[in-house]
Amino acid sequence: MTEPKLGACRKMYCNTCKVETHHELKAVHSRHYQEVVDEHTPFPQVVFWERYQYRFWICRGCDTAILEEAYTNEGMFDYDGKGIWESTLHPKRARRDWPPKRFRQLDAKLASIYREVIESFNAELNILCAVGLRALLEGICADKGITVKGIQQKIDKLVQYLPSNIVENLHGFRFMGNEAAHELQAPERGELQLAIEVMEDLLNFLYELDYKARRLSKKWSVDS
Repeated sequence: MTEPKLGACRKMYCNTCKVETHHELKAVHSRHYQEVVDEHTPFPQVVFWERYQYRFWICRGCDTAILEEAYTNEGMFDYDGKGIWESTLHPKRARRDWPPKRFRQLDAKLASIYREVIESFNAELNILCAVGLRALLEGICADKGITVKGIQQKIDKLVQYLPSNIVENLHGFRFMGNEAAHELQAPERGELQLAIEVMEDLLNFLYELDYKARRLSKKWSVDS
């Protein structure tokens, strides 16, 4: 995210309009901090600096306001040498929250991991969310009695419970978790959302579908 200029426009989700609308930047307030060594000598040296910006955006559709709190420091640059800003919007954008589903037959430990995955996604902790998704997949393997070493081998063993083409595509969770845990590379938010959808489908298939089918079968037997 680059630093916008006063009067710039950006499309953001508006909590009032309930869609993405154009927002105009009306005001910016900056705050700086730096640490200097040898400050009182002819050769002072800045060893660390950071910068905050508070940006005031107005929706062009309904005139409601958003405060963006942006942050950068001396180490936050991309491969092209451009400064990177991290930002938080106030009030929080309502559209971004992912509602957790309830799985009645899910083991308590798996339910806890699933809940933390959703919480980290909603808090925009993307690296933790990716690592949590991989941990949830490994937890499912353990719950199904798959005890081989290595996440790749564990996923392959899921062919006992899932179609082979689904199992093959689940290896994306392995790569996502590796990049997040070992390279501190956060997946795109859209990728995480798709991964959560896939995981919820898996939980429903592996734990809920049989339970619901048995309930339906019992109901038919009673009614007949």
